[in-house]
Amino acid sequence: MNSPIVSIITIVLNRKEDLEKTLESITNQSFKDKELIIIDGGSTDGSLEVLDKYSENIDILVSEKDKGIYDAMNKGVKLARGEWLSFMNAGDTYFNDKSLNDVFKKHSTNDYDLLIGDTVISYRNFKKELKVKALNKIWKGARFIHQSVLIKRIFQLKNLYNIDNKISADFEFFYQTINAGSKIKILNQNVSIFQSGGISDTSRIKSSASNMKVVLKNEWSFYKLIFYIFKISYEIIKISLKFILPKKVISFIQENK
Repeated sequence: MNSPIVSIITIVLNRKEDLEKTLESITNQSFKDKELIIIDGGSTDGSLEVLDKYSENIDILVSEKDKGIYDAMNKGVKLARGEWLSFMNAGDTYFNDKSLNDVFKKHSTNDYDLLIGDTVISYRNFKKELKVKALNKIWKGARFIHQSVLIKRIFQLKNLYNIDNKISADFEFFYQTINAGSKIKILNQNVSIFQSGGISDTSRIKSSASNMKVVLKNEWSFYKLIFYIFKISYEIIKISLKFILPKKVISFIQENK
């Protein structure tokens, strides 16, 4: 049986050092039925020189200004020709060289819209595993990492990212997808290594507020409002503590939370 083609979409803007690591991970995948689409937002830091180095491995390259990360992701979706989409942004990598191969050799995938795997999150001084959390609690926030999800292209084309949601359009997509009862398979394997420090990671208060807006717009409840008030307050306290506590203590808390 032939493997489906996977379109790997990489979004980048002035991330030269991180980009090299990501491209190396993609090109090292033992899975052969793939195409690589790069959507560059008009980098000026030397990222284009890195892309030129990997030009033989890049099927489609677009370099132009866009309306933000989700506009760039939508561009990649529309250009893709594969059956499945895998978003691997600059700085992120696959878990190992057989990640994609393991997904399609070990699992039946024909009848699903989304395939969701586990993730290793890479912090500055350590790594930790994030297992997929209960999807019926998606209203509480992300239950998995986008880089460990494969999305059927025809499904994604009908459900593009909301570019007006500048912070958490990916959460909005997954929230609506899960609540709509879409066909989802949990893979129970690590798919990617996510580099901590993305937009939602460094702007957790804005991210939580954006998620709250999505949730309450679709299913208003006083309980959910209170949940998010406490969640945002907790993020404010964490940020405050980072200015007070020693870095070693902060690292210890992150490793053991």
